[in-house]
Amino acid sequence: MIETQYVIFRLGEDLYGATIKDVQEIILPQKPTRVPNNPDFIEGIIDYRDRVIPVLDLKKRFQLGDSKYEGQSRFIVARVNDNDIAFAVDEVTEILRAQREDIEEAPEATRIGKEYIYGVTHIGDQLIVLLELSKVLSVDERDVLESMDIG
Repeated sequence: MIETQYVIFRLGEDLYGATIKDVQEIILPQKPTRVPNNPDFIEGIIDYRDRVIPVLDLKKRFQLGDSKYEGQSRFIVARVNDNDIAFAVDEVTEILRAQREDIEEAPEATRIGKEYIYGVTHIGDQLIVLLELSKVLSVDERDVLESMDIG
């Protein structure tokens, strides 16, 4: 049996997860410094451990609304394609251990693109969409981050 751990987080009313091996740290949000001429879901940049990294709003990326940096909101700092990115989420709820056989293939009809989804699992009767953070950005969007000289 292969067990994987996932960081479970909330975007709006729905729960999502990302494999813990990609996650560097979960931090309190800070107001990003805007950088002009970027996609609207790239909120800007922050200072993270004496390095400048981009902040990506997952709700905006998936057209689920805007994140508010208050209350239980967090930044999930993850390693994506050899770059650190802070992903803004509404709340980090738990770390889930899931067996490979507990993960189902992503359905064709989802609110976000199937190309971002690793699979689907459950916590009780609630579905959790497991994301592949490395696929959240298109090649062109990764180029934008690299051109910012921070990604």
